[in-house]
Amino acid sequence: MTRAVVIARLAWRETRASRRRLLLFASAISVGVAALVAIASFTANIQQSVRQQARELLGGDLVLGSGRPFSPTVTALVDSLRGSGIRIARETRFSSMAYVRRTEGIRLADVRAVSPEFPVYGTVETAPAGQWARLATERVAIVDTALLVALGARIGDSLALGEKSFLIAGVATEVPGRSANFEGFGSQVFIPWSEVGGTGLITFGSRVRHTAYASVPDERVARRIVYQHKAMLDRERVRTETAGDFQSEVTDALQNLSSFLQFVGLIALLLGGIGVASGVGAFVAGKLDTIAILRCLGASRPLVFAIYLSQAAALGLAGAV
Repeated sequence: MTRAVVIARLAWRETRASRRRLLLFASAISVGVAALVAIASFTANIQQSVRQQARELLGGDLVLGSGRPFSPTVTALVDSLRGSGIRIARETRFSSMAYVRRTEGIRLADVRAVSPEFPVYGTVETAPAGQWARLATERVAIVDTALLVALGARIGDSLALGEKSFLIAGVATEVPGRSANFEGFGSQVFIPWSEVGGTGLITFGSRVRHTAYASVPDERVARRIVYQHKAMLDRERVRTETAGDFQSEVTDALQNLSSFLQFVGLIALLLGGIGVASGVGAFVAGKLDTIAILRCLGASRPLVFAIYLSQAAALGLAGAV
C-alpha cells in the first residue's frame, strides 16, 4: 500500500465524526465560487445578446439624430440614401401631456411620431394584434399599458395631444429600439409622423429629438457614409451612431459592471476563505487527542500533517467544483 493511499484512507476515516461540519465549510467556498461564475456567465450572455441584436436594440444600422429639425442639407442626404434603396424610417420624439376626455385623466407622455417605415428592424407587437399598420393611414395612437392604466382609459377612447385628438387603437407590448428610460419621460405614445405638425406642440424652445433610422446592408457601408459626410453632419449638429458603435458602448459598460461585480465577489470569497480557515483551525484543534493517539501509534509528524492537509485540500476542491 503506497503512502498516498494510506494518507487518503486515514483522512477519509478521520472525517466520519465531522462530515456535516466539513460540508458546511465546503458550502461557504461553493457560494463564493458560484457568485464569481454566475457574474461571468451573466455578462457573457448579455454581451452575446447585444452582439446578436445590436441593430434591433439601436433601431437601425445607422442612426442620425438631432435636437433641431433636419436642415435641407441633411434632408437631402436622407433622401439620397432612400433613393439608393436604403430603407429609412423617421421619428420625431418629445414629451407632452396626454389627456383622455372620457375619464379626464392627464399624464406626462413620451410621444413618438413615427413614419410608416418604422421600425426598420424587428416588429412591433400590439394588443389587439395588427394595430400598428393603422398608423400609416389613420389618425390613431398606440400607447403603453402603463399609460392606459394611469389615465383610466380603454381602447377606443380619444386621446388628446395638443390641438389634435387620436383614437387609441391598441397597446404596444414590444417595440424595437432603446427604452424610454434613456430618451424620454413618461409612458410612450406612438402617433403618425405626418400628424405631429398639427398638434401645435413643437414650437420655439420645445425639447424635441429628430431621428432617422437607416437599414444599411453592411457595417462598413454605414461607417463610410458617416466618414464621407462627417464635416457636414458636425456642422449641422447631427449625431451619428452605427450598430457597431452601439455594440461597443454597451459591451464596454457591461465589462466595467462585470469587473466591479467580480471584484465584490472576490472580496466576498476572500472573507469566506478566512472564515473557512478559522473553522478548519478550530476543527484541527479539536482533533488534538486523535493526533496524540496517532503519534503514540507511530505516525510521524509529516504523516499527520499530510492527513489534515489532504482534508483541507479536498474540502476546497469539492467546494470549487
